[in-house]
Amino acid sequence: MRSWHLIAYDVRDEDRLRRVARLLEGYGERVQYSIFRCRLSERGRSELLWRLSRVMGSEDALLVIPLCTRCREGIIDRGASRDWWRDPDPHLVF
Repeated sequence: MRSWHLIAYDVRDEDRLRRVARLLEGYGERVQYSIFRCRLSERGRSELLWRLSRVMGSEDALLVIPLCTRCREGIIDRGASRDWWRDPDPHLVF
C-alpha cells in the first residue's frame, strides 16, 4: 500500500542540492523549490531515504511527513492546480 509523503529539504552545497532534487524528481512531484510530494510504499520510502542518505551531507536537513487522508483534506495549495487526491503521473526512478 502506498501513501502520500511531503518531503522538504535544505541542502547547503549546490552540487548536492541538484543531486537531491534530481533524485526526488524520480519519486514524486515538486510542490515548491525544496518541497516534493511523493506517493510511496514502505519499501519505496526506505529506498528513497537510503538514497538520500548517500547524497546528503551531515549539515543538510531533511523532513519527511506522512500525510493521512484527513491531513490531505486540510491542504491549502494556493497558486497551483495540483490535485492532492489523484495519483501523480508515473515517474522513472533512477
